[in-house]
Amino acid sequence: MSALKGSLTYTRFFVDIAPPKDFRERYMRAIRHRTIQPLSSSDEDMERTGFCRIADAFDLELNATNVVYESFINLGVRTDRWVYPGPLIKARVREAEAVYLEKKGRQRLSKSERAELKQAVQQKLKHKLTPQIRAVDLSWSMEEKLVRYFTHSEKSIARMLELFEKTFHIKLVPESPYTLADNSGILSQREKQWEALEPCDLREEVV
Repeated sequence: MSALKGSLTYTRFFVDIAPPKDFRERYMRAIRHRTIQPLSSSDEDMERTGFCRIADAFDLELNATNVVYESFINLGVRTDRWVYPGPLIKARVREAEAVYLEKKGRQRLSKSERAELKQAVQQKLKHKLTPQIRAVDLSWSMEEKLVRYFTHSEKSIARMLELFEKTFHIKLVPESPYTLADNSGILSQREKQWEALEPCDLREEVV
């Protein structure tokens, strides 16, 4: 989902830590280290998440020019997943089971044998299919100490949070009424008002 076109729907997260003075060099090294390595048919991973260029899932040449804009860091969070059509998998597994049973001269398969056959079928299909590719834009405003992630998908958010923490060693705080009030300074103002109050006895005097 893109930050540069379409409807602006995003989830907000707060960042409590100020960026270091050398954030361009330091963060770019970390970002390049976490740039996605596209899935291939030889990979054992079924899913992989990493960074790409904002609004372009296939541009993996990341540098300060296309990532950093003034006090903003703009990236895409791309996820590659192997997704197999259910009917195709069932048909190919049935074919493989029939061949296997005929070869072994048996009538039934064990659970482990069925699982192994299914895995072998999926591995063969990798050479004929391409992984599903999805990217969601992320914009980190360091002046606002705010990250905008352009989706509400819980699974996508969970992947992004894990990737962000591994990359920058920073935990993001999801926006909520409490964190919003804390970030805007309302809570600190209320705390000062409470501290300024003097105790008083509300009990009525008994005559």
